[in-house]
Amino acid sequence: MPHLVIVSAAESSQRRLLVEAVEKARSDGYDVLGSSEETDWNGLFADAMTAGLFSSRSARVIEKAEAMGKFPDSLIPSLEGSDADYRFILLYGGGYKKFFPKDAIASSSVEEAEQVPFWPSQRTKWLLARARSLRIDLEYDAASLMVEWVEEPEELLSVLSTLGNFADGGTVDCDMVEKLVLNQEAKGMLRLLDGFCARKAGKCLQGFLELRETGDVIPTMAALHKRVRFAAYLSLTGGGDAVEKAFGMTKYQARQARDAAGRYDRQELKDLLAGVISLSMAERTGAGEGWAGFERLVLQSM
Repeated sequence: MPHLVIVSAAESSQRRLLVEAVEKARSDGYDVLGSSEETDWNGLFADAMTAGLFSSRSARVIEKAEAMGKFPDSLIPSLEGSDADYRFILLYGGGYKKFFPKDAIASSSVEEAEQVPFWPSQRTKWLLARARSLRIDLEYDAASLMVEWVEEPEELLSVLSTLGNFADGGTVDCDMVEKLVLNQEAKGMLRLLDGFCARKAGKCLQGFLELRETGDVIPTMAALHKRVRFAAYLSLTGGGDAVEKAFGMTKYQARQARDAAGRYDRQELKDLLAGVISLSMAERTGAGEGWAGFERLVLQSM
């Protein structure tokens, strides 16, 4: 009789968890058969009953397991523990519990994608914890930078693995992230945003030159608006850890915002914030000035 391995995750995480489940089955001595899309639980279990004719320990991957519907109560007594001679690796896109009675779940192995925090500061801590579990020496600022520029959690984990292999026991720092992770557009964006915070017109201009070739003006306005907004909040409230946490700033973002708040007075930040909002609205309605107007606004603020 079989043991069920339930893999439940959104599409972005499915492949990784499925690969891990298959690799574990192989390491446990199972012969992993090709994947299939079954539509009947009874037929699936009938295969398991005859599996011994071909292999002493076998595992089969069932993709789109939702198509088989609810697991029959009558089959619960047939389930065995993780040392069963046959495994079914069942792939679900999430919400697997509605397909199984509690007793069936209790007898199965469940591999679920972890819940990744939404707020950047919490996601940075999550990424640092994953780095520690992989024995990768990841600096906090480097983790913050990765979180700011890579949104998809699975892509973050992939990038982390790549950087860890490249570092080969060394430290993964901001310089490494900038060189290996950020594309030309992202590097231009980083120069523009950091140049604004440091009140360095030359660095901003360099960022603009790079972004004109590869970037879109509206997302760039949105990114600068976020950076100016953080600086304005700190300037108006006087800052502090409570304010930074309330707005979900990473330490990297908070440090940049503090830098900007110390270099611009409140009115300058208010004026630039209002100008960026106005330009963005005009751009979305087709009445904007494009890169020329945006560049002029930012450089004049300096």
